[in-house]
Amino acid sequence: MPAQKNRNRLLAVIATPEPPPTVRHMNGSDLAAFLMDPQRTHTVVVVSFLPENALRIDAQEVAALLGADAQVFELANGPETHKLQKGVPERLHVFGNSARVYPHGAQWMGRTPRPHILHSAAYLPQLYTILEHDFLAAEHFESNQQSTTTSLPVLSEAEVKGFPSDDRAMVELLSNGQRAVIRGEDLLPGIPLEWLLHKGQRLTGIFDPATDALNVKSLLLPHASPVTVYKHGDVALARVKSVTPSHALVHLWPGSDFRIGVARISSNDLDSAVDLLTEGEVVRVRVLYENGAVVLSMLDVDDDEPAITAPPLLRGGPPWLDYDRPYASIFTAATSVAGLAPSPAAAGSPAGVSGVGQARTELAGPDSASEEALLTPAERRTALRSTQMQLELARHTIAELLEAQKRQGATDKVARALQDQLEAERRGAAELARLHNTAEHQIEALREDLARTKSALVQLKQQRRSTTSRTDAPMEKLFLDSAEQFKFDVQLAWARLVPAVDKAAHPLSDYGCSAHFLASWSSITEQQRSKTLRAVVDLAAGMTGSLRKREAHPLRLNEGAHAGLTMRGEDVCMRLYVEKGTAGALRLHYWKLGAGGVELHEVVSHDVVKP
Repeated sequence: MPAQKNRNRLLAVIATPEPPPTVRHMNGSDLAAFLMDPQRTHTVVVVSFLPENALRIDAQEVAALLGADAQVFELANGPETHKLQKGVPERLHVFGNSARVYPHGAQWMGRTPRPHILHSAAYLPQLYTILEHDFLAAEHFESNQQSTTTSLPVLSEAEVKGFPSDDRAMVELLSNGQRAVIRGEDLLPGIPLEWLLHKGQRLTGIFDPATDALNVKSLLLPHASPVTVYKHGDVALARVKSVTPSHALVHLWPGSDFRIGVARISSNDLDSAVDLLTEGEVVRVRVLYENGAVVLSMLDVDDDEPAITAPPLLRGGPPWLDYDRPYASIFTAATSVAGLAPSPAAAGSPAGVSGVGQARTELAGPDSASEEALLTPAERRTALRSTQMQLELARHTIAELLEAQKRQGATDKVARALQDQLEAERRGAAELARLHNTAEHQIEALREDLARTKSALVQLKQQRRSTTSRTDAPMEKLFLDSAEQFKFDVQLAWARLVPAVDKAAHPLSDYGCSAHFLASWSSITEQQRSKTLRAVVDLAAGMTGSLRKREAHPLRLNEGAHAGLTMRGEDVCMRLYVEKGTAGALRLHYWKLGAGGVELHEVVSHDVVKP
């Protein structure tokens, strides 16, 4: 039973310290037989890699991540993965830079997840998370099938029903309708679950009957990089983490903190970041890439400018930031107008009436009129001159602002031209990246074709060796006379060795056999006879070519440079290679007759140089 099995494992861990997980190695055929063994009781993870590629899945890290319950095997792509493919059912193999989880138990082939291929180094952390999820699903399937009352955690699918609090989400298990809870501390503490999940979302996690908790931590997405989500100039949502008078610390998602100086928050040198931003609120920021660094700015962001949707933090979840959510307000207290403190009436004013409007109402009310009526003519003239001076100062300020706007317009044109040039360069870089990616895929396909071709070549060589070994089998003796038997053997060898299309061009010429030759022929082995027959066929049929270099040469009287030829009247004694590169390699001595034709003289070892 699974429970007893886990207890036995726990006792074993208490008794002796568990050694660190190791990566196992096995050839493709043996690994296929191991996977197909019906008595296999462990989930297996197979990691394949390209030997010539530095980018690969770290099998040792996978073994450390999954623990001792997983058996991790590493296999080189090529002939070994082809052997694995031949030994398992269709579509259950693994190849290239990839990894695959193979469950155990009954009908494991129908529950085997697909292989996960590593396309880039940035995908590696997510791939490890997916492998862990597949492994946990395989490990808990058998125990979940055998007993529905077990107290062990099981893999379950559930649907989100609601959020009773920021750190709790109620879910319903789809298998039996049981209610469970997702706890915020199991995912991202401090982030409300409503930012990670949405009502009606279906998800899969580990359900613990002892606590009625569903753990979906495996669905957390790895930290992304801003360059994979936002382009230069995009408006993004960010959450204010902390504020000081000189800067604010914001993050696009948890763990990605960016510092924004007050100069990029407000163009007014007198402003303080504390007066403009509040910790916890969500703001719009513009994402800029300057000299290879990510820079956030709030200077030129309009309130109605659309923002890029924030990425989710959980697989299948909603955007983790939404500008319409009720976050903390920018202002923590009512703002005073022109240095006036709010009156008691302002504190109880209805919604929609601003402090400014209320102050103006108070200034324009009956009390103000009675105070104006009490002013003397000299005081009213003084007030009029003061108002005119303020109006003139406002006109001067407006003129300066218009001139600055013109200068800014010229600068904006240059900036737009540079921005257009930058965008063109980015498009060119993206096209080059696409071509590079296509080339890599083509190279990978060519490498796989080369591996298949090499494997087919090895098989053909094996078949050729098998055919040759059958050809070298002992020949049946059909004649009592050894000379007649030898001529029959030569005729049969010629028929086998010379292709049908070449037989007319290379017929057997006249040849004879001396008594010495037949005596030496009877003293050699069957394999040496087969080689000698091929040499005789090459000689009698006049076969030449790169594969027929037997180096026939005259046999001289001695080793001197000017030694004479070994002659028999007009006949010349010749020497021909039968074997090369072996101890005691055979040579064929024959007479090249002056009247035409040849006479086979003797088969000798290479150190015999006399006829």
